Amino acid sequence: MNRWRCPTRWESGLTLCLQDINSSHRKSTSLPTIMSQARLRWHDLRTTISQIPVEYRHIAGFTLLVTYIVMLLGAYTSAIGAGLSCPDWPTCYGTWVPFLQPEIIANSPYSALQIFAEWAHRGLAMTAGVLIVGTTLGAWVTHRNTPIVKWSATAALALLPLQVILGGLTVTEDLQPIIVTTHLGVAILILLCLLTTCLVAYLRR
Repeated sequence: MNRWRCPTRWESGLTLCLQDINSSHRKSTSLPTIMSQARLRWHDLRTTISQIPVEYRHIAGFTLLVTYIVMLLGAYTSAIGAGLSCPDWPTCYGTWVPFLQPEIIANSPYSALQIFAEWAHRGLAMTAGVLIVGTTLGAWVTHRNTPIVKWSATAALALLPLQVILGGLTVTEDLQPIIVTTHLGVAILILLCLLTTCLVAYLRR
C-alpha cells in the first residue's frame, strides 16, 4: 500500500498514516534546521573567541619579553663562564635533560649552576623560536592590512634559522669571538624586529 494513502477502515491505520506524514515532514526540514543551528553555533563560537582577553598585541608582547629574557640569560651564562658547560649541541652531554642523570653533573668540570644556565638558555631560546613563528603567523592573519607589522615579524622569523645555526656554532667552534659577536648581533636584530611588531600592534589596536 502507498505510504501516502491513508487507510479509511481502521482508526489505527489513520493514526499511523498521520504519524508517517509528520515524520516525512520532519525529515524534509531536518537539513535546513541543522544548517541553521550550525550557523548559530558558529556565530556563538566567533563571539566567544572575540571575547578572549588575549589579543595579538599580547602575544607579540609576550614573544618580545621571552626573547629579551633569552638574551639576558645568554649574557649571564657567558659572564659565569658557562658557555661550554654543555659541550655538545643541541643536546647536553648526549641527553636533553642532564639533571636526570646525576653522574653527568658529578663528573662534569662545570658546576650544576653553570650547566643549568646553559641548558635553560637553550630551552628558553627554543621556546622563543616557537613564539616567533606564532607571532609571524598571527601577524599575517590579524594585521593583513598593516605591512609594518607583517614584515617586521616576518623579518624576525627569517633571521631565526641563522640565529639557530650561530648558536650551534658558538658551542661547536669553542666560542670563537667572531661567531659569538655575530650571534649577539643577530639576536639584537630579532629583538628590534619584534619590538617594532609589538609597538605598531599596540598603536593600531
